[in-house]
Amino acid sequence: MKNLIFIILVLFISMAIFGQVTKTTDQDLLNHYPLPIVDKRVELLSIVFRLAGNFEYNEDAYRSYVSDIHNHFDKYKNHPLIVFAKEMSDKNGVGFDAVQAMAIYLKQPPLLDPLAPFSSKIPERRWGQDNAGKFVALLKQFYIDARCDAFFAEHETLYQTAQERIIPVYKALDLNWYYQFYGTVTDGSLNIIAGLGLGGGNYGPKAVLFDGSEAIYAIMGTWLIDSANMPVYPVDQYLLTLIHEFNHSWVNPLTKKYEKEFEDGGKKLFDLMKEGMGNQHYNSWQTMMNESLVRASVIRYLLKHHPDGKAAKDQLISDFGRGFFWIKGLVETLGIYEKNRDRYPTLEHYVPVLVDFYNGVVVKSVSMFEIAE
Repeated sequence: MKNLIFIILVLFISMAIFGQVTKTTDQDLLNHYPLPIVDKRVELLSIVFRLAGNFEYNEDAYRSYVSDIHNHFDKYKNHPLIVFAKEMSDKNGVGFDAVQAMAIYLKQPPLLDPLAPFSSKIPERRWGQDNAGKFVALLKQFYIDARCDAFFAEHETLYQTAQERIIPVYKALDLNWYYQFYGTVTDGSLNIIAGLGLGGGNYGPKAVLFDGSEAIYAIMGTWLIDSANMPVYPVDQYLLTLIHEFNHSWVNPLTKKYEKEFEDGGKKLFDLMKEGMGNQHYNSWQTMMNESLVRASVIRYLLKHHPDGKAAKDQLISDFGRGFFWIKGLVETLGIYEKNRDRYPTLEHYVPVLVDFYNGVVVKSVSMFEIAE
């Protein structure tokens, strides 16, 4: 691990000096980063919240696999775990990324012990410390009662195939860009997960473990199946999603750390955009702010790797159409950050500028709405 940290530091320092991206080679990736896997924790939690009725975990893009899930697990829909999961969803809003936040804070089954002490914010604020502990106790019993080990064993060949097929997407990702852009080096792991039961859902959680190390995840859904009924991951259809999800692992902790600074502008902006954001399941100002900064960062990635600007322009138009009408200004603001790294060595140093940007967006937005009325 120390050698890995040293290598990454050298890469980062050399990039900062010469001001250019060093493309990660295939051998770099294979030597220093874990290969993509199908993670049984992700599959297990996806199954639990499918049984609990969460709509985001009830997509059937991979129909034969979903059919296998129902054939094996439907008889356990009234298990105390599923009843409690439904309660957590209905009363606390546990769903989407909160589910996968729990997954990455657990040891691999059958152990399923926490990888860090639960708190009001770990694994995620929607859980709460006591509820998280109760859920894990019930999950361990469900794993035994529902013969989860047998289900996973029956699908081991499928999982191996999915792992092999997602590797080209992994190789196409420039991981070094994240260290250069955010200016920080993680002492933990970067993990790509193929989630077979997720459909079109994708998540980018981050866990801080007992020893203080970080585990960053890009959890990718599976929405394309070939004629042999096996999952496929075309680079041109998956890479952009992977770029997006890894950005969340840097952006979300940063905005959470400076939540008070972002709160005033974030709440006011969300009040103006609540309906459009809610239609995309961005149901809080924090989620909207995370999505906004991630999407702008993705465009900076595209500008770096596609100098003709077409890919970045297409993404900007798409994000604008999703209601992020301030995206162009945010991308330009991040461009100023990139050009002044001597003054702002990390994105964290640039937070006051980002706060001012959002506050300015709010002032302009309020004026626009007043004119419209």
